[in-house]
Amino acid sequence: MYKLYYMPMCSASRAARITLKEKGIEFEAINEPVWQRRIEFLKINPEAEVPVILDDEGNAIIGYMSLVYYLDDLKIGESLIGETPKDRLEIRRLCKWLNHKFNREVINNIVEERVFKSLRGLGHPSSECLKAGRSNLINHENYFEWLLEKRTFLAGEFFSIADIAYSAFLSSLDYLSEVDWERIPETKKWYASIKSRPSFKDIL
Repeated sequence: MYKLYYMPMCSASRAARITLKEKGIEFEAINEPVWQRRIEFLKINPEAEVPVILDDEGNAIIGYMSLVYYLDDLKIGESLIGETPKDRLEIRRLCKWLNHKFNREVINNIVEERVFKSLRGLGHPSSECLKAGRSNLINHENYFEWLLEKRTFLAGEFFSIADIAYSAFLSSLDYLSEVDWERIPETKKWYASIKSRPSFKDIL
């Protein structure tokens, strides 16, 4: 059985969990507070970051993007990376945006401050970080709302890892009541369709 090392409020961990469910893979979920720097976990991933997935052969798969490409290479389940080079190019672009720009400008300023800072024993959230994160969130939401006004799914007319990633990131923010859904109606409609998928059930 696969093993998923994750943290419940980690957006990337949520994306990995949804991906495994979409691929029909049974797995054991292991909550791994990375700041504890457990030796056994560091042996698996010296970066001390989640998500990390161990497959049936004990191969360590670091990150949800590595996971989806690995599983698609193995032809497990429906493809989540697109069928054409152009599709895959757009999916990689969107996931890069989320993993770097969105994560840095929004998640690090909101989820990190409101959840993980306390868990790490680093004090109270910074009001300056929260203000910046919320302002940045509006800008990101506007861009993805614009995309979804023209597309059924984030990268086009097909469900992909881009949809999994953005929904996972939004789900962490939604849990903290940071998303004004009435301001982004197309995103609200899209998100409702994504979270109705069986793969999404466990993270709600």
